[in-house]
Amino acid sequence: MVRVGCVVVGCLLAGQAWASSTCQVKDFGTLSVEMIGGQAVTAVKINGQDARLLVDTGAFFSSMSKANAQSLGLKLRAAPFGFRIGGIGGSTSAQIGIAQQFTILNTTLKDIEFIVGGTDIGYGLLGANLLDIADLELDLADGKVTLFKPEHCDKWAMAYWTKTGYQVANTEDSYNQNDRRTFVDVMVNGKKVRALIDSGAHATMLSRDAAERAGLDLNAPGVKVSGTYGIGSKVVKTWIVHVDAFSVGTETIHNSEMEVLDGSFTNIGTDMLLGADFLLAHRVFIANSQHKMYFTYNGGRVFAGAQAPSDTGKADAATGADGDDTKPRTASDYDLAGEAHLSRGEPKEAIADLNEAIRMAPDQPAYYVARSRALGADRQFDAALADLNKALSLDPKNVDALLARAQWRVRHKDPAGAAIDLTTASSLVPPDSRQSLIIADVYIELGQPDAAIPLLDAWIHTHGNDAMLGIALNARCWARGQLNQQLDDALSDCRKAIKRDGEKPAYLDSLGLVQLRLGHYDDAIKAYQQGLAVNPHLAWSRYGLGLAEVRNGQADAGHADMAAARAINPRIQIMAAKFGLTESGH
Repeated sequence: MVRVGCVVVGCLLAGQAWASSTCQVKDFGTLSVEMIGGQAVTAVKINGQDARLLVDTGAFFSSMSKANAQSLGLKLRAAPFGFRIGGIGGSTSAQIGIAQQFTILNTTLKDIEFIVGGTDIGYGLLGANLLDIADLELDLADGKVTLFKPEHCDKWAMAYWTKTGYQVANTEDSYNQNDRRTFVDVMVNGKKVRALIDSGAHATMLSRDAAERAGLDLNAPGVKVSGTYGIGSKVVKTWIVHVDAFSVGTETIHNSEMEVLDGSFTNIGTDMLLGADFLLAHRVFIANSQHKMYFTYNGGRVFAGAQAPSDTGKADAATGADGDDTKPRTASDYDLAGEAHLSRGEPKEAIADLNEAIRMAPDQPAYYVARSRALGADRQFDAALADLNKALSLDPKNVDALLARAQWRVRHKDPAGAAIDLTTASSLVPPDSRQSLIIADVYIELGQPDAAIPLLDAWIHTHGNDAMLGIALNARCWARGQLNQQLDDALSDCRKAIKRDGEKPAYLDSLGLVQLRLGHYDDAIKAYQQGLAVNPHLAWSRYGLGLAEVRNGQADAGHADMAAARAINPRIQIMAAKFGLTESGH
């Protein structure tokens, strides 16, 4: 992929006897990665534009959505006949995009191919076709991904950073010789499961079939139901379940919680994604040259709710890495460490690291944005806002800061300030970008659906097969219903969203509103009641149900439901009246 230089690192390998051997390691360079929302993201340039790519060992080939490709100026051509890409949420058609210039690790490559299609997650994916051309070290907790090419090192352990011990597991290649991804056998409650090492998955995830083989009860008390999406066009149901024992190689984790997917991981021959949560908790060297994975435990949770690993392997194997870093830490080092702590649900530790980053480099707006997220997670909301203000004083066009401050202002009753931030952010992002969808959502939350509709129109036009399409259709249905405009189109949006994603309470709430506007009171009552049966605490649904009942001649029931809505949200009547939703209105 790239050749930045060759460094013999044998002298760094204390305790491993590398320096006296013939083993030498060529270093192809280190990518700096930030953990943003549990995802490892690195900065590159594509056709001269700054871009971010998700470091994704679980993607067999580098890819991006059509919206990303168009904004970055990739040349698109048809993929081979019948070619499709698959992942969580199913499969989708694709094109091939050519980046005429792709700059990574200070090296510019020509005519690099990306698969174009699938769900827009906001970033492209840097896949295994580029990451796994050599041996790969993943040190996400310190914000580093490094490519190595060992020579004559078959007999040597590659965990060069530790003096006291390491864990090890055997790895396997894909069943497809053109697929460079790496797999490992793990044990879940004593049952063998084939796992894909997947830095692009925010959390480790098990297929439903494998979970049931391992005796996991998806209906047990305390099991939490959620949902996720991947490259496919559907949102998929998930459960968070208790796991008695999870082992990979010589390491075992007891009493953890793991996410289970209602389905499979398509045709990649695996029942588990060993995700970024595991990789954050470990320093990992994927020795493709040896078909082994070396790793040491960093401390903290491995999965949600997990305890520290207990070593069931070699007696002298350590569960913590000693580290070999003798150089002073830079502001960037502290920033990356802070982001990693935040991704692991450790806001106080994140704040401490980001304090150091800002002390050393007080002119970097990204550090203030990162610390604002950590402060928000620690419920220090005023301090979080102060950091956003500081970031924007340094960089008034920082879209992340603008969106975060707009959301803060909406929730703290500063609509004028929020509107200013949203207007500025809208001018800085493509109208069909993932960020524009967030802006539309905040406009709706702000009570300005008229500003949201053009953004939703542009996004929906470009993302016809996106996992988020149902959410966007529902948002447009709701916005049109609030404004009492294009009601037939709104009804179509709601029905399409429900057909795609099922009868979600939020979707039924929007459907009820449109039916209420159309004067279809029986249909409105039915939609509202269906949604409230699942979530009885939706103030808008309860109030809309009351209005539909009153207009349908059921005054006592209607007034009771409107009173119940006011008990949930005392401002609901004022909010509804803004859009003419009153007993006498339409």
